[in-house]
Amino acid sequence: MILELIAVTVACIIMTLYLTAYINAIGIPASISATYYHTEKKWLFPSAISLTGLCALVPLLNHTPENYQFVAFFIVAAALFVAAAPAFRDEMIGKVHGISAAVLGLCALAWLVLTTGCPWIAIIGLCVAVLDRKRFLFWFEVGVLYNLFLSIITVVAMNG
Repeated sequence: MILELIAVTVACIIMTLYLTAYINAIGIPASISATYYHTEKKWLFPSAISLTGLCALVPLLNHTPENYQFVAFFIVAAALFVAAAPAFRDEMIGKVHGISAAVLGLCALAWLVLTTGCPWIAIIGLCVAVLDRKRFLFWFEVGVLYNLFLSIITVVAMNG
């Protein structure tokens, strides 16, 4: 249990550091994926996304009811596809990225609803997104992402 809590916490820290550094240097992006185009080090976005997904994989699968584990698997698999196809403005890569990002978001929301009930943080992210339409996708993504982190941490702590 403690290693799983550490793994999810590391995933959360990686994403938080990445987003905080980006926001401090450049500002709030239109989406998390848009950060790829505005950083000089193009490896940062795929590294942050893939490390986050891989760190969350075992705790996510271990603490998801068996009949919903496919949803947990799709969350991580989609995150890895997003990381592998970061250049969403390119025609072919953009299709892979877009479909993977949509699968990631839908599966994350489904997992939250199926395992923890109402995704309150995601709803708060959506409310902020409505107020800041220019960065709608970013706020919604952040709400879902941090709702997922907090829920995994809570589920691991309660089941351990």
